Amino acid sequence: MTTRAGVRRLVETFYEAAADDDLLAPVFAHRGTPLIPHIDTLTDFWCHQLFGHLGWRGALLEAHQCVHATHPLTDAHFTRWLYMWQDSVDAAFVGPAAEYAKDLATRIAHSMRTRLPNCPSG
Repeated sequence: MTTRAGVRRLVETFYEAAADDDLLAPVFAHRGTPLIPHIDTLTDFWCHQLFGHLGWRGALLEAHQCVHATHPLTDAHFTRWLYMWQDSVDAAFVGPAAEYAKDLATRIAHSMRTRLPNCPSG
């Protein structure tokens, strides 16, 4: 996972799994974001995080605050998201970049969980 193509493959693999997940699928369906542009945006985000690539412009917390306002995110959502992300990484990648992607995801999940207002624990 040292190229944009590898990151895109990871993002696509993860979202295919999330789209079939009983807990996560309703969050993404409720948001109503078309999948392909979202994949492009998330690929840009992860390339920025992993490699410092330019191209991602966004406000990660603000985007998730909008989701949280209409579909409250719980500890269970963050736990499942992180487990599925790590599983998607492990299914296709090994090495330092893969470990870094999992570490970043852990930190992002923790940050989001603690920064979203009144995040329910259910």
